[in-house]
Amino acid sequence: MKVLVTGNLGFVGMETQRLLEKEGHEVIGYDIMDGRDIRDEICTEEKPDRILHLAAIARFEDADKDPKLAFETNVIGTKNIADFAMRQNIPLVYASTGSVYMPIMNEPPITESFPTRGNSIYGCTKYMGEVYVRDHTPHIILRYAHLYGREKRGHGLIGAFLERINRGLKPTLYGGKQGNDFTYIKDISLANYLALTASWDKWNQAYNIGTGEELSAEEAGKIVCDIAGYCGEIERIEQRSVDGARFVFDISKARKMLKYEPRYTFREGLEDMFSMDSLTQQSTDNMTEAKV
Repeated sequence: MKVLVTGNLGFVGMETQRLLEKEGHEVIGYDIMDGRDIRDEICTEEKPDRILHLAAIARFEDADKDPKLAFETNVIGTKNIADFAMRQNIPLVYASTGSVYMPIMNEPPITESFPTRGNSIYGCTKYMGEVYVRDHTPHIILRYAHLYGREKRGHGLIGAFLERINRGLKPTLYGGKQGNDFTYIKDISLANYLALTASWDKWNQAYNIGTGEELSAEEAGKIVCDIAGYCGEIERIEQRSVDGARFVFDISKARKMLKYEPRYTFREGLEDMFSMDSLTQQSTDNMTEAKV
């Protein structure tokens, strides 16, 4: 199977490409870092069997800094991909976000029937992308929970804790009681693979992709400290208004229809991250020794 992956050089794209190629599938990359911009007319010499659309302005800060770019990429770019898929009659898998459920009006866990609209520039533009994707059949929409992994370790709670620990400072915890669904990148790539290879009766649906397990910021911070070998104090600050009280997915639909089963707890995902860092460092050390 040939899969066109937009954003294949990004955080999610690289991990998904590794899995697809491992399973014997061919990836056609389409990334702005290679000069292929989804804001332009979509053009490829090869006709793929599936499209996985990952390319996006994918950080709240970046979307807030440049709303015009976020709109052009996340909305117009997604429309371009959906139109191309429709013209070529190619099934389309779209990577969306749990941010489309914000603000959460019902009591979690969040099901796919919760209202969607988004209350941030990022969330709104990803939701508008969903609207264009739903016009194309067949499609699958995957709404990711809070992602973490080696290439994204500099962001969010994990990045903030590690950055201060590495500087010899106390990590800062905002609030601590707010809950989140932390999902490791390898589970996200698995969900992408399962969607791309799903039977036709599983298409034209939206699926929540997370762990289905809620972890408070305080619990997550303690695990980060433990994995990093930090035994000092944690500085506590009042919870920020932008942090929701509870975010946790009900993933029973993805479990039943896509046979998606997350393989990593938060601790296991962090341990895998740190083990990969160790392997990378060992490889670098070996190369250095070989040059000496």
